[in-house]
Amino acid sequence: MDKTTRVSNEELLALTKRAFDNDEVAEFLCGEKGYAVHGNPDIPDNIPTDFNRILKNGIYALYLKTHDEKIIAEFHKAIESLNDTPTRVWCAYMACWNQIFNEHSEYPAPFMMTEKTLDKIRANVLNNESALRNCKDWYGCKNDGLWGYINRLDRILTEDCGICILAASDKEEKHGQKDESV
Repeated sequence: MDKTTRVSNEELLALTKRAFDNDEVAEFLCGEKGYAVHGNPDIPDNIPTDFNRILKNGIYALYLKTHDEKIIAEFHKAIESLNDTPTRVWCAYMACWNQIFNEHSEYPAPFMMTEKTLDKIRANVLNNESALRNCKDWYGCKNDGLWGYINRLDRILTEDCGICILAASDKEEKHGQKDESV
C-alpha cells in the first residue's frame, strides 16, 4: 500500500480478512507481503504498519462482524510465532502492547490477551535482548535500539494499566485469560 494514502476502514477490513483467510496473520501484524497500513500522519513513514488501526479497524472489526473465535486464536498464534528477527519480535511486542492498552481504554478490546501469549512475548523479547539493543530500525535509532523503546513502552503500560509485559510479578494486576487448551 502507498504510505501516503490512507486505507479506508472497508479496505482495512478486507485486508484483514485476506490475511486470516490466507494464514498470513503474522505478516499482517508486521506489515509484510503488502499488508502495511499507513496514512496516519502521527505514525512515522518508516514504521511497518499502524498497529492501533490494524487492531481496532481490522482484527476487532472482523471479530465483531463474524464472532469467529478462530480469529482470537490465530491472532495469539501469530504474535507468539514472531520470534525469528528483532524487528518481528518488536512487531509482536507492539501488537501485544496495543492490545493490552486497548483492553484498558475507554472503548475496550472485544477480547483479552492470554497469559500464555504474554509469557511467550516476554520470553521472545528477553531472549532477543542483544539483537534488539543492536537493532536501530524505526524507533530504535537511539543507543539502546529497539530494546530501549520496548522498555519505555513497558513502563508506560505499567504506569497506565498496571501490566508489565517484560517482568511477571505477583503484584501485577491479574491479566488475560487462562489458556484452557493445555
